[in-house]
Amino acid sequence: MKIKIHDIEVNYQVHHRKVKYARLEIKNEELHLIVPPGVKNYQKLINKHEEWIYRKLSRISMLKTEAMGKKLDFSRSDETFRKLIQHQVNKISQDMGVEVNRVSFRKMKTRWGSCSSVGNITINRRLAYLPESLIEYVVHHELCHLKIRNHNREYWDLISLKYPDYEKYENELSIYWFLVKDIA
Repeated sequence: MKIKIHDIEVNYQVHHRKVKYARLEIKNEELHLIVPPGVKNYQKLINKHEEWIYRKLSRISMLKTEAMGKKLDFSRSDETFRKLIQHQVNKISQDMGVEVNRVSFRKMKTRWGSCSSVGNITINRRLAYLPESLIEYVVHHELCHLKIRNHNREYWDLISLKYPDYEKYENELSIYWFLVKDIA
């Protein structure tokens, strides 16, 4: 299904699930309405959140445009990447006074990395194509989760101790995502 919000044509899908409240998600530039069973007035929900939808889709469009000016680094071998990550994990965990249980690598569909509650760090293999400064930021980001699990204010305050301009890094990661998301 399609709708028009300001100057953007938006594809959307409706998913009926056992949820108490309706919510909106944007995945792959498509709007997903997750609604409780029986909800039929989708237009009312879309109208209520029209500005949020427009802002999110406009930002995605801007990030895609910026991605066209970036280049990926295909020179880093898998072994070199693994060693770089392990070096960063060792250095940052020691500086932060946290203990990492295990580091693993896999292709991830929606994240650069993750951190489990038992200290297992998973790194997206596609991170290997990014500049080293962004790789270090992602490792730092994940290790901060060993101290604070959620992305709350306290967490971002911890991030900002080393990266006071962390928003710049987060934006760069979003831009690069458009370049790597389709790499096999």
